[in-house]
Amino acid sequence: MANASGLFLQEAVTANAGVAGAGDGVYTDSAAAMWTNPATMSFMGESLTTINVMAFDLKMKFYDADTPAQDGEAQSYLPSISVFHAHQVSEKVHLGLALGAAGGSSLEYGDDWAGARALDSITLNVIVLNPSLSYQINEQWSVGGGVQFSWAAFEQTMSLTNLGKKVVAAKDTDWAYGYNLGVMYRHSDDLDFGLSYRSKSEHSFDAELKGTNQSISTDIDVPEIVDFSTRYGFSEDLNLLASVQFHRWSIWDETVLNLGYGEGVAIERDWDDVWKFAIGADYKLNSDWRLKAGFSYETSPQDDSEKQWVDLQVGEQYRYSLGASTNWDNVGVDFFYEYADLGEVKSAKRSIVDGPIGASLAGVNGTFDGRIHFVGVNFTI
Repeated sequence: MANASGLFLQEAVTANAGVAGAGDGVYTDSAAAMWTNPATMSFMGESLTTINVMAFDLKMKFYDADTPAQDGEAQSYLPSISVFHAHQVSEKVHLGLALGAAGGSSLEYGDDWAGARALDSITLNVIVLNPSLSYQINEQWSVGGGVQFSWAAFEQTMSLTNLGKKVVAAKDTDWAYGYNLGVMYRHSDDLDFGLSYRSKSEHSFDAELKGTNQSISTDIDVPEIVDFSTRYGFSEDLNLLASVQFHRWSIWDETVLNLGYGEGVAIERDWDDVWKFAIGADYKLNSDWRLKAGFSYETSPQDDSEKQWVDLQVGEQYRYSLGASTNWDNVGVDFFYEYADLGEVKSAKRSIVDGPIGASLAGVNGTFDGRIHFVGVNFTI
């Protein structure tokens, strides 16, 4: 599986996707900004509702370094929708509710590629309900916080060595919980700053392999995220936006797979923390339209080819986005397109053996190359 910042695609919960999410922690024209920073609700007026509608085309290719006949390719087309609502309940208090498809994707390589014993196909979907509250201290400062209820569905198929060429499937669902906090400072009409934090959450899956007496038990950690965002009104018509995010992926040392024998085996991950940098510009073209453009870069959580695994190939990521927004009656409409270059990730072959009869999972020796096209529109009333 190939995803933004390790496991998740953030575009479905981005407030300003036309600028690659730059400045999301201070962007108050979309209720979706509460996802990054709940303190933004204090500057959204009496009521604001945003619906994010998006589709993406994800493609991953694998080039086998030993046997070209064992090359693989996986592609998926998936839609997504998220809903956000902020409402002022008193002079200083706003309440908000976000229901977001926080991430996940689906890939199917088939059973003929080099890594089929460990991965035929994989799907991970995560939906989060995030109620929140903001409090406006004065005209310049606001604080906010919320709780997150995260539901995840996991499914994986593989061809285990000791089961011959038979493809078996495992699936499970799980709930996890966390919280988020934020602060926003409006220095002037032309300058905003925001700082926010989203806590770690952990999903545990115990999925039976269909048609066997085996199972896969594994945990997936979603890391802490710290976001610093700013907006600068360069002129009456031009806003410049920027964000720096820290994703604490160093918590993910290993994935323990229990195939039904003893204590299971560990797939070493040994990930590093990820830094994400985003910049963007929002320009007022005329009284009807605003144009947007943005770019983001994420560092790689793992540069060691011997620690890459077939389910999640990760490297540096680059995102390029364009957008345009207008108003139809009282509805704000924000269109965007984004191209994500997932880069080339080298993988060195390694094998893992579990149990007395030697159920074997094999890695691959070659290069993964991935990209994603995103298209979406957001409606705000």
